[in-house]
Amino acid sequence: MSIISKFQTIDASCTQYVHPWTNSCAEATAGLLLHSILASLRIYVTAYMLTLLMRGKVPTKKDIKYIVLGIIQSTAFLSCHAFGYSLTLCCLRKAIGNFNFLTVSFIPSFISSIIAILVERPSRRSLLSLYVTNVASETLFRMAVWRKWLKPIKYGEVIIFTVSSAALLYFYRGSHNKKDSIYSLLRFFVGPCEESGYSKHNEGEPPPSRSTMIPSYYLKSHPTCPHLHSCLHYCLKNGVKLFSIGCGLQLSLKLLLQMNRIVKKPKVVFSVFQLDTLRLGVFFAGFGGVFRMVSCLLRHARGEDCQLHAIPAGLGAGLAFFFFRDNTAALYAMWKTIQILYNMGVDKGHLPPFPGGSVFFHALATAILFHAAIIEPHNVRPSYWRFLTTISGHRINMMNRECLDVFGLDSSESLRIAQARLLKRVTS
Repeated sequence: MSIISKFQTIDASCTQYVHPWTNSCAEATAGLLLHSILASLRIYVTAYMLTLLMRGKVPTKKDIKYIVLGIIQSTAFLSCHAFGYSLTLCCLRKAIGNFNFLTVSFIPSFISSIIAILVERPSRRSLLSLYVTNVASETLFRMAVWRKWLKPIKYGEVIIFTVSSAALLYFYRGSHNKKDSIYSLLRFFVGPCEESGYSKHNEGEPPPSRSTMIPSYYLKSHPTCPHLHSCLHYCLKNGVKLFSIGCGLQLSLKLLLQMNRIVKKPKVVFSVFQLDTLRLGVFFAGFGGVFRMVSCLLRHARGEDCQLHAIPAGLGAGLAFFFFRDNTAALYAMWKTIQILYNMGVDKGHLPPFPGGSVFFHALATAILFHAAIIEPHNVRPSYWRFLTTISGHRINMMNRECLDVFGLDSSESLRIAQARLLKRVTS
């Protein structure tokens, strides 16, 4: 019966389903456009400003111009997503005369997503495509678990991250496209010494002096190691640095999120300083420190430096993810690995190129997410559901799911679950 229900059509009008708060399609679309512009501006102004602050440099006129234009273009992209989706829904209803399982969300979202992503800068399309593919893959997994097609694996995110990290670090140790952002991230964690083509002369540090009171075993480096100082110094220095950065980032984020409560009740600031705040720092330090330590041990044991060392070292480093398990980070590492493997296959002629792949996958992933947000919103990642609620001004909550219950997925009940979950997150 549930399979047959997917082929049914519903004769609900735009007013009954898409915008029950107004009888006018134009008014509904215009209202969503204005709200999405304001919400998008807040999001991108914050994002670009944080990026600017993290650079730690005084911006030039060229930087400011680039940031302003970037904010405007990204706001246009996100706003186009929002009002384009609503507009396409109404246009398809008027053209076809009814709604079906695919036209209630999937097809309108796919069409509006293609238009929206073309508004964004080409340099950002691949990153956006990777992000929504990340969220969509988690949503598909949640949908499969809810239908009891799959069972969640305990510490599955750790397994995914560990295997993906080993592969990415293996690529990092070999020849790679140094402009890719993932390699900049790996360089931050494990340092430039482990990168392909690195030599001790590149480090830019004077060799350790024997005249100090530091023991000689702390100053010497193994002949096969690419770093100047000893392996102990190499591992500990990186671990302490990453631990400090990780704790600082998590503490800053907690203070930022609790700012409203702190202003009203200053004593709340002490509740931020907990052992939980150390988790990100422990993960950072463990990931970078363990990779360096295992790499040095293998160089000592085998008497040579080898790209294959990155695999056991990466597997060991990935286990640090136990301290800061996060589905987003695990899936990002997985999809980034798949993307690099595909690009390598294309470069070697083993796989066909896919022109416009980032546009297609962005549209497909977004269509999956928007479809799930309408049909079964309780299976959407809570943070993404909150984003959709914010960008639409809660209009996505007001779309009438009762007329969609005919498809056999209890969409109206699913909406109530998603709303209750969001309310719980906001009040906690």
